[in-house]
Amino acid sequence: MANPERLSKTAERIVEDLCWVQWDGHTQRLYYLTKKNHFLLRSVQFFPNHSCTTVMELQLDLPPSSFQTIQFINLGFDHYHTETPEQEPVRIQVFTNRTGRSMCVCYSQCLQDSQELLYTVVLVHKDCSKKFRVSLGGDESMPSDAPPPPPPPPLLHPLFIPIGHYILVYVQGLFLHCINSRQHEMLCHSLFLSGDEVNLGLEARSADITVLQAEEESAVCLLDVTSGRIYNAELSTAHLLQILQSKSRMGSPSSTTDPQRLAALHCLLVYMGNDPNLELEIIEWLCDNVNPFESFDPIQEFILASLYRICYSMSLGLDKLLPYSSVFEKKDVPPSLLEIPGVSCTTELNVGPVFMGKARLLQGFWSELQWNTEQTKYLDSLPKPRYITSHIKADWDKYRSETRPCSNMKHVEENTKKVFLVVDTWCSDKKLVPLFHEDDHQQRALIGLTVDKLREHLIRHLPRLGKKKIDSLVVNYVAKLLELVRHMLESVWLKHELGPCVLCLKQKASPAEWSMFHFMFRILESTQGLCLPLPPGYHTLCAVFAVRCLPHHTFLQYIDHRFLQLTETFVSRLMTDLDNSDDNERLKFSVLKRITQKNIYHMWDHPVSSASISRDYVRTLLEKRNKTKGLDFTDRDMPGFRSEFLPLTYVAKILSDVEEQALNPFKEQENVDARFVEETALKQTLILLGFDKK
Repeated sequence: MANPERLSKTAERIVEDLCWVQWDGHTQRLYYLTKKNHFLLRSVQFFPNHSCTTVMELQLDLPPSSFQTIQFINLGFDHYHTETPEQEPVRIQVFTNRTGRSMCVCYSQCLQDSQELLYTVVLVHKDCSKKFRVSLGGDESMPSDAPPPPPPPPLLHPLFIPIGHYILVYVQGLFLHCINSRQHEMLCHSLFLSGDEVNLGLEARSADITVLQAEEESAVCLLDVTSGRIYNAELSTAHLLQILQSKSRMGSPSSTTDPQRLAALHCLLVYMGNDPNLELEIIEWLCDNVNPFESFDPIQEFILASLYRICYSMSLGLDKLLPYSSVFEKKDVPPSLLEIPGVSCTTELNVGPVFMGKARLLQGFWSELQWNTEQTKYLDSLPKPRYITSHIKADWDKYRSETRPCSNMKHVEENTKKVFLVVDTWCSDKKLVPLFHEDDHQQRALIGLTVDKLREHLIRHLPRLGKKKIDSLVVNYVAKLLELVRHMLESVWLKHELGPCVLCLKQKASPAEWSMFHFMFRILESTQGLCLPLPPGYHTLCAVFAVRCLPHHTFLQYIDHRFLQLTETFVSRLMTDLDNSDDNERLKFSVLKRITQKNIYHMWDHPVSSASISRDYVRTLLEKRNKTKGLDFTDRDMPGFRSEFLPLTYVAKILSDVEEQALNPFKEQENVDARFVEETALKQTLILLGFDKK
């Protein structure tokens, strides 16, 4: 209006073949639809200097007779419609966010005299289109105990409501479909509700409701044009928690409610997860539902979804590279996670938004949207761009099988030190659960290896971030993973009011401690399934609970099947804290047989450990003697010669001669000498002959 002569030319160009228009006042963007051979959606950006340019074109797959007449309705707000509701066979709306992370084009088609509704959501930022066909009259989409729905009125259209990265598709009294515009690969990450539970309280028809977007993504208002009433629209945390905590109906498999639980869990964690009180409620739900569901593992979903929320805020494109759900780790995804009863979905890739030449020079929204779509096209062309955590398992097994330190061990240890520097700043004032207090060499290696593999993956597929930023992102990712595990343990520890006495091995476990062990073991199973590292000290704490909760034979079976890992800290505590009763003695001896660290034997003052030390000592010195080929024992008349037990005396003399040839020949067993070996052998002989007690 400041330049009328330019406005007229622009208006003539736009109105030449216009059949639909939408104006967004808060972004100063105009979207309009034209038709020649096909329908083409154009986006025009207006600037403060009174200039404008067409920045994007998008071809839409609409039926030929979508628009017959043109009628503009000026509501005095930021949104314009093109036709009266009675003449509107197709409704279109465009939703964007502030930063360029998302642009969604939504349109619906109602098949007159049909019991089906068609609607399409074009995810421009994901370069794909999802077309849904919903059955309105059949019983498939309704619960078995729900009353039959009323017959749909002619030309029924859903209401599209954008909230965060969700597009809500709402038909009053029929269904509410919360489409996840970020995690869109599988239907299980979108929430579909039907029946009486989807009444939003709107009195007007959806055709009389206009969406008023604001600068903030979560601030969405709905205007009832007939009454002038404005509604605030937001996702209900309480209702999502209610879905999460819902039980399966009697006689129906849990898989029927698993997809809704999974979608609600991701909505709570990814979209609303910044609330610490909400996170505590979810952890409490995890504690009450320790066992995995039929279709998914809730602990794995909690860890991956929480990490995804943190990392997605750092950079675009990470949702295609980082895992946000354990569903992608499954070889065979359960059918219940891939389909919605009564709803069919068709996905079309490469919808082909065309950014005009000048858009490459633009900053802000359009440059980010353009980069996001190009990055999506590149990642879609790759066979498997998403990082799969379990793929590290082969490298991890190879590392554990090596007897000598690998060549890059120093590099791996440097990665671990970087992670611990971040962890220490997070939990320096929280020492409720005894983690990060010991050197667990295996977990330290897995932490460093995870950092290395994840960094390598991101540098290969997302070089735009730069090595420095990627290194910081990966270190914080792994540190946050360790922190999440610690946070889960602390929450359950406080819930059961556990104290330092739980670390005492002499007492049997209480019911609260049994619950804690069960929860810790489920975390262990979940992380091992994904090959994720755990905080140093976790295996020690889990073994302490296990030896207090389980019968000894069951505890040993857990070790043999690698469900539990013996650490040096745990074994040393076992040797020193438990007395030498018959039961404890058998347990200690069974544990010693299962470890390779010989220095643990010194911690147990017992003939069994003394015999083991003596045997190892004699074997080592005799092997050294065979290599040197000398030191023959011929002097039987030397002073102090004892002839009571000639074989033992012969061995003792050989050991004495060998010890004289080398200073400190066995450094890790300095308290071992020939006299000790002789006394131990005599003691064992007396016990075996029944002349002495152990």
